Amino acid sequence: MGSLSGRFALKYQELEHRRIISGAQVIIHCHHYNSRIQDTIESARGIDGKQIIVDSAEAACLAPIQESLQEGDDEAVKWTAAVELYAHLGFGHFDVGALVSDDVITATSSHYVEGWATGFKQQEGPVCSFTQGYLQAAVRAVTGELVTVKEVACMNSGAKQCRFEVDRSRTRAFVENAKKPFEFTPKDSGYDRTLSNIDENAIIDALVGMPIYGNEQGLIPAFGVYLANTPADYYNLVNIRFLKEMTAIGKFSAAKELLINAGETCAMNTFRGIMESPEWAGLVAPMLKNEQDSLFALVSLSNGFGWGNWYVTEHEAEESLCIESINGYEAYGGMEYGDPCEHGQCFMLSGVAAGMMELIYSEGSIADRFGTFDSEEQSCISNRGGCCSFAVEAV
Repeated sequence: MGSLSGRFALKYQELEHRRIISGAQVIIHCHHYNSRIQDTIESARGIDGKQIIVDSAEAACLAPIQESLQEGDDEAVKWTAAVELYAHLGFGHFDVGALVSDDVITATSSHYVEGWATGFKQQEGPVCSFTQGYLQAAVRAVTGELVTVKEVACMNSGAKQCRFEVDRSRTRAFVENAKKPFEFTPKDSGYDRTLSNIDENAIIDALVGMPIYGNEQGLIPAFGVYLANTPADYYNLVNIRFLKEMTAIGKFSAAKELLINAGETCAMNTFRGIMESPEWAGLVAPMLKNEQDSLFALVSLSNGFGWGNWYVTEHEAEESLCIESINGYEAYGGMEYGDPCEHGQCFMLSGVAAGMMELIYSEGSIADRFGTFDSEEQSCISNRGGCCSFAVEAV
């Protein structure tokens, strides 16, 4: 933990399953999902996916960085806060020592480099797009300057450090986080705890008590993966702008499918690592009495990760799953950044619902299991539904 770690203390909202750090709702995802969603967007043809990532990080990270600063901080302390917040969230570590003299920032560890090495080893090139946006927001918060940050060397391509150059001639406006208030009263979940042998509260309490923050390298190795506490605003801005730009070129259906596939693949990779981890063996395994208990345990973990409050309403082992979410961050984001839409907004949860069933009830490699269950969001808060509901069926 850094010297200013008290400024980043987790505030957990128990009823809503919300995790708040430095004033921002954060979502725990692992390097599999974060790198995959980045690759999905940056690889899409006909749009500038990299700019979507950078802009979304810039807009989403300014407020939590500003929240970590205190009256009376000089510039050196402000930079320490920005560096330590980045590390605390689990994105790695960067050094601003050469910023004043050479307009250069370097990084010695990166959550995204770790993710890329795991899922996309065949691809080289700079992958720290989120970091570019974070650094642009950090400069804005610390000095008030408007700059463009570009990664010119990356550990993903074999460099010893990631190197970012700072251009102070920027004329393009800062990307504001134009979020509007959204008031919604979730329905009573009516969750039937007799459906499984899992003690969800015990799992969530244990998660909240775990030190899920960056180590000396600013990384969070846990549950067999690298975790990160990512602002929910970032995910929502990324997905909404991606859908908007893909819709403009007639590719909404393709964009929706890509986002769902990212969530599906994430669920299998992330939860497989979790189920093979010492934390699972110590915390969850003693609760398991049958195969389907593992499914309920994964739902409990996702609630503890801040994805929202969702619960199983019906389940037939190996065949089907009905699951509802009463305050998922994707659905709320759809209303905070837009208006009611015709389609559902919860693409990650849709994919995760299918991925959990595939992980528990299918066999073989991840590739073998992919697509053996189909998930459909039947109602969504973002299109005026009382909750977000998902139906999963074996294919």
